[in-house]
Amino acid sequence: MTQAAQTQATKSAYELPPAIAGFAGEINDIDSHEATPASLWTEVFDARTAEMTRLMFEADRRNTKNEDGYLLAVTRSADDTEINPETVWKSKMEMAPSAWDMDRRMEVLDFTGIRRQILYPGAMALRALNVHARSDDKTFFSFITGDRKQIAKDTVDAYNDWCIRTCNAHSRLSAVSILFEDTAEDLYKSAKRMIEAGVRGILLPTGRPPGGVSPAHPALDPLWDLLSQTRTPLLSHIGTNDDVLRTSAWRDAPAFDGWKSGAEFAFDPWTLSTLHLGIQNFVTAMVQGGVFERFPNLYLACNEFGAHWVGPLAENMDLWVRNQPFKNTRGFSYLKMMPSEYVRRNIRVAPFYFEDVGLYIERFGLQEVFCYGSDFPHHEGGKDPMGDFTRSLQAHGLGQDMLRKFFVDNARVVFGV
Repeated sequence: MTQAAQTQATKSAYELPPAIAGFAGEINDIDSHEATPASLWTEVFDARTAEMTRLMFEADRRNTKNEDGYLLAVTRSADDTEINPETVWKSKMEMAPSAWDMDRRMEVLDFTGIRRQILYPGAMALRALNVHARSDDKTFFSFITGDRKQIAKDTVDAYNDWCIRTCNAHSRLSAVSILFEDTAEDLYKSAKRMIEAGVRGILLPTGRPPGGVSPAHPALDPLWDLLSQTRTPLLSHIGTNDDVLRTSAWRDAPAFDGWKSGAEFAFDPWTLSTLHLGIQNFVTAMVQGGVFERFPNLYLACNEFGAHWVGPLAENMDLWVRNQPFKNTRGFSYLKMMPSEYVRRNIRVAPFYFEDVGLYIERFGLQEVFCYGSDFPHHEGGKDPMGDFTRSLQAHGLGQDMLRKFFVDNARVVFGV
């Protein structure tokens, strides 16, 4: 293609499904990623990532079952894939246009009609977070010696600084910093520092008690108050909740061998069927523990756990509130509404493109909860996410009002608008 033709292709707008064409320029996307090639980690982030880069290439070389089969993607030197209707959805990971060049990401947002976008970590920061969480597990990347926690922390610190730079450079991108300190007090201090530096979203691992305590513990109230007062969303994402079961031995069976493993999660049937357990547990503690009663302007977005679990969880929590066999011995309840009402008000969830979100709404309601997430540029985002979601909603008789909620309005709280 000639340079002139390429420029024209870049400027032409992506053709949205007719039912949502009127939302062009307003759509909010609560799930996307950077996808920086491993060969460029130290260049894009900084020298603090050098040791993690070396270790990941070593993991790729070994590529054994014990090391979780981590695979590094193709090496690239430039983010120069043409922006056109074919590439924005079908070129994935490092091959996608704007995989790591956030100036080009602005062009992709304009091209696809997106107003704002949440930007989650790529492979580097997520793997570092896993190493930090399992620093005492010598079977996990067993060849990583020395201070495993410090290696991981250096990497995440470099990533968080990149998030600050990205947020300050691009007002429409919310690059989310990772919060993973060991105490509630340090969680508050780190979050305050990142928010003051310009970060617009905080990613908290949801597979472990934050700061060593329940999310409902009063020790975390200063953190929840900070996020609420600054309109900074609390964000959760797959790849940060693999500690909830304390062991992966459940996956140690021949039926689960031989499946691919990505940067975020493994693709064996057991893992895929249990992705939601960590976030389901976290949401239950937040809702039933009265966190959203105390902080009504605190919002939690849940991404890449699927959305099938939200309706049944809301029903389950309501069931036990209605049928609690014994009163609280302290003579009061932390909740002034039903749990499902807090879910509707304070929880936002992005389905996978292949989920029938229209059916979920038909069964459980919760129209305020579900939001558009592209997962750009990951494979799990599909090749026509806007069309897939539109067709699902329309198939269940959900009209323009619901389409607008899903693609535009429901996510506003996640962006503080």
